[in-house]
Amino acid sequence: MSATSRVNVMISTDPAGQGGVASVVKAMLADSFSADWQIRHIVSHRAGSKVLMIWIFLLALSKLTLLRLLHRPGIAHIHLASRGSFSRKYVLGCWASFLGFKIVLHLHGGEFDQFYNRECSSAKRLKVNHLFEQARKVVVLGEKWRTWVSSTFPKVRDVQIIYNSGPEVVPFHQGEARSGIVFLGKLVDSKGVPDLIKSLPAVIKKFPEVKLVFGGVGRGAEYSKLASSLAVDTHISFAGWIGPDEKYALLSSAAVFVLPSYNEAFPISILEAMACGSTIISTDVGGIPEAISHGVEGLIVAPGEISALSEAIIKILGDPVYAKKLSDNAKHRYDMNFSRKAIMPLWQQLYTEILND
Repeated sequence: MSATSRVNVMISTDPAGQGGVASVVKAMLADSFSADWQIRHIVSHRAGSKVLMIWIFLLALSKLTLLRLLHRPGIAHIHLASRGSFSRKYVLGCWASFLGFKIVLHLHGGEFDQFYNRECSSAKRLKVNHLFEQARKVVVLGEKWRTWVSSTFPKVRDVQIIYNSGPEVVPFHQGEARSGIVFLGKLVDSKGVPDLIKSLPAVIKKFPEVKLVFGGVGRGAEYSKLASSLAVDTHISFAGWIGPDEKYALLSSAAVFVLPSYNEAFPISILEAMACGSTIISTDVGGIPEAISHGVEGLIVAPGEISALSEAIIKILGDPVYAKKLSDNAKHRYDMNFSRKAIMPLWQQLYTEILND
């Protein structure tokens, strides 16, 4: 890249880390899209000590500045979530804009509206408004988020939906009988973990051998105590963080994937389950209903409705033919709408539009 060439940067958490945003960034950087646009990735956050996190942030500012000194500014593609992510990205985004980069805000995090409405002071809201108004494009993960951004920040120039893309994976154990229940995600109340545990006694009455695997980190010790208090602990295992191959194998062998969240943006775990041919039970929050229609690609229940959740799990476990129909529909919708082949051309088009503007 010559000294007069244009540089595009992507700013995000470490893609080698855990979580949905890291998975999205890792997939985007691995795609030919990244090479086509000669994207330089800048890590703004890495889990560790406070000293390490401060060092990584200062290094990000330095890299951004150096790239601008060496090249003409192109796009600064900023992956944004709430709380600490916003604080870091506000500084980096404002500095990138000052340096002449065209800002693309890529909004993640199913709680960003709560963060803005309930947690931000008046001064911090002004900062959020300023960052959003700096953007040439704000990319969101569903219609709910487009509506929210457009109504909350009326001065935003352009809000566009581009869904997360899922993995390119061939389901394991094809043709083999599926069994068990899988949850993947952070082990917190907002993901509906207590609800899933509380739904299990009714399921066990119908299917005494059923097993539930939780993949993820968080409040596992607390939820293990809840399982013991309900006498379902022998049916539950907490596997901790699960790597891609093990995760895809688990999804490909499970009878049902359950994500009973109270809020979401557009969860990667739903896309992973669709790609692996899992039968899905989830809730009508965030962008989930834009991927899963009730009775078509999976089953949808209201958040917190434990009896309805039990009934949905029992229905799937008790009717493998119906479950297979739902999972086939979900896999087809994934291939058509959420695979890398479907999503990455939208990013190509967006970058072209911005740089030609």
